[in-house]
Amino acid sequence: MIWAKAEGCRVWDEDGREYLDLSGGFGVAALGHRNPRVLEAIASAPVAHALGDLAEAEVTGELRRSLPWAAKLGVTGEDAVEIALRTALLHTGRAGIVAFEGAYHGTGLLALAATGFERFREPFAAWLPGPVHRYAYGEDSGRLPEDAGCVIAEPVQGRAGARVPPAGWLETLRRRCDESGALLVVDAIYAGLGRIGELWPGEGVADVICIGKALGGGLPLSAALFVRRELEEVWDLGPEDVLTHTHVGNPLACAAALVVLEEAPKLLDRVRVAGERFEASGWHGAGLMRARPGDAGAAEQKGVIVIPAGEDGSLISATPPLTITDAEIEEALSRIG
Repeated sequence: MIWAKAEGCRVWDEDGREYLDLSGGFGVAALGHRNPRVLEAIASAPVAHALGDLAEAEVTGELRRSLPWAAKLGVTGEDAVEIALRTALLHTGRAGIVAFEGAYHGTGLLALAATGFERFREPFAAWLPGPVHRYAYGEDSGRLPEDAGCVIAEPVQGRAGARVPPAGWLETLRRRCDESGALLVVDAIYAGLGRIGELWPGEGVADVICIGKALGGGLPLSAALFVRRELEEVWDLGPEDVLTHTHVGNPLACAAALVVLEEAPKLLDRVRVAGERFEASGWHGAGLMRARPGDAGAAEQKGVIVIPAGEDGSLISATPPLTITDAEIEEALSRIG
C-alpha cells in the first residue's frame, strides 16, 4: 500500500481509496496528519538546517527551554535510547542492562540488545552489546545483578501489544535501582506525550525519560530527558560532542515540536474518553495505545489501518491520532467488526 495523501485521521492510497488510520503512523501523528499548526510552524521556520552540536538554530534553543528537563536531542527514538543507555554507562561505569521480555527499544545495536523480540536480535546476535539481563515484564526482578548500570522499561509496552504492567511496578523498579545505584530509564517514546493519558510517563520515578515519535509532529525528532538533572554533566567529555548526528536539533522538527508541546496537554482528557470507547469494544491497553486479537491485512481490506503487534504477531494495535473523533472511532470499529 502506498500512501498518496494523509489528513487528520484519514489516509488515501495511490488508487484514491480512503482509509481510517488507527496507526497514527506508528503513533507519530498525535495531532493528526498534516496538522495545520504544525505545517504553519514548519513553513515559517527561518532556518531549515543548522549545525547540530556546533551551532543550533534559535528554535532549537527554544525547544530546549520548553522541555521540562535538560535534554540531549536525537533524530530517532532509537537515538534517545542509545543516549540513555550510554548515560548509564558513563555515570555508573557498569555495562549491564536490565530489560524485559516483549520490550521494543529500537533496532540499532545497543537498543536492539535491550529489545525483547528474538526475531529482531537473532540475525545480529554476534554483534550485540551486553550483558543484558532479561526478566518478565511487570514482575519484580529482585535485587539487580552487580554489573547492572541501568534498568530500561516501557510504561506500557507498545510493540508487544499494549501490555500494561501492574500498578506500582515502576516504583518497584525505582527501589531496585536505588538499592544498587543503577539508573532507571523509562522508554516513553511510544507511550509519552499523551498517548496513554500522561505527558511524561514515569516522571515520578525515572532518572532518564526517552521521548520521540509524536515529538516532531511528523518530522524525525527525539530526546533523552534528564529528570535527574546532574546526568547531563556526564556528557561533558571535551570540546566535541562524542554522540551526535548531522540532523540533531533540526529546526523544522523543533518548530513542529513546540506546537506538539503546546497542544498535547489539551488532549489528555480526550485521550482518556476515547480510550474508554476502545476498551468497551474489547481493546486492552491504556489511553489510545490499544490492542486486540486480529489480522492487520483483513482490517486494511475493510478500510482501516492498524499495526500488527504481539510477540507472535497475533494482535492488532491501535495508536490513532489523539484528535480522533467519536464518529471516527465508531466508523473504524464498525468496519473492523
